[in-house]
Amino acid sequence: MTIGATIKYLRQEQDVTQEQLADALGITSRAVSQWENDRTAPDISQLPALANFFDVTTDFLLGVDIKRKEDEVQQIVSEALKYEQCGDQKGKADYLKEQIKIYPNEPLLLSNFASALQCYYFIQGKADAEQLKKEKSSEIIALCERALKYSKPTEDSSFAKQILLIQYLRYTGDKEKAREIIMSLPFVSCTREMFESELYEGKEALRHKQSALLMSFTTHMHNLFWQICHDDSYSYDEKIEILKTDAAVINLITSGKPNWFYGILSVIALEQAVYFMKLCYDEQALEMLETAYANADKYETRPDGEKYAPCWLSEIDDKREYICRTAADTAYDTLYKKIIEHRFAELFSENGRFESLLKKLKEKISK
Repeated sequence: MTIGATIKYLRQEQDVTQEQLADALGITSRAVSQWENDRTAPDISQLPALANFFDVTTDFLLGVDIKRKEDEVQQIVSEALKYEQCGDQKGKADYLKEQIKIYPNEPLLLSNFASALQCYYFIQGKADAEQLKKEKSSEIIALCERALKYSKPTEDSSFAKQILLIQYLRYTGDKEKAREIIMSLPFVSCTREMFESELYEGKEALRHKQSALLMSFTTHMHNLFWQICHDDSYSYDEKIEILKTDAAVINLITSGKPNWFYGILSVIALEQAVYFMKLCYDEQALEMLETAYANADKYETRPDGEKYAPCWLSEIDDKREYICRTAADTAYDTLYKKIIEHRFAELFSENGRFESLLKKLKEKISK
């Protein structure tokens, strides 16, 4: 990083205008602009004044300490990720809150902090009162806006925008603000997923391309099907049909070896069981509960780093370190809670198959 880029970085991080910096140094704002665009550089006699103004060392101004800061921020993110991999979003939020006291305007930390708060209070539903929802929503939005404000033009700010969009669309209903962000996003033909693989060669390039294909396609498909299943204008029979299609397509894409997608397949089967129960198709409901358990078990016991079977996904593996959980619940926990919530025990009282299923579930949960 050039000294001009460093001055611009420090000025923006500390929310200082070019005019304010120029006034403090007794120079023109045009001179500051020239520095930041690398057309000229400060005289060596001006370095102490610049360092004192920004409260940094002259080494930092010259770029010596910037790499150390970047390394420290990445280490903080790595530590925060350990909480996320365990589903401990509250622990992640508490940890990042303390780290942001050291780096108050670091976009990556601000975005991760906002994400942890969103997962804990909204996705996990810990904001159980309207006033708390308003307070936490305002905090999340403010953190993302700070992250966007202090993001450099060369930095990827999509994470902060994604969190903001989820908050506006799903939790505050502010579609006008969401629209502004959405319209600023690139078309699918000009995204990271489209071009990132071209930075690499051979198998590594193939892995990036396959990963983008798998996650983009399955995410869009599953979200579409899931929306239909929660639209009251569709009948239970239609919802069951779309859920069957959802599961069938996932199995087709992964050639019957879904790896990480076993978790989604468990939820899909459980949802079918609920609709079968509402239609009074008891046998089909029980079969889907058993399928949901089988998929939950395959998800929780899958080998670490398992490869996907089909040749079009051959370079992708399923390492657990890549998986970030929004909650501490296992797939077993989710299934058990839904069985209790929907009162399946009342429907299948004294049913041997159901009792066997429930016993296995309880044994898994207690571990």
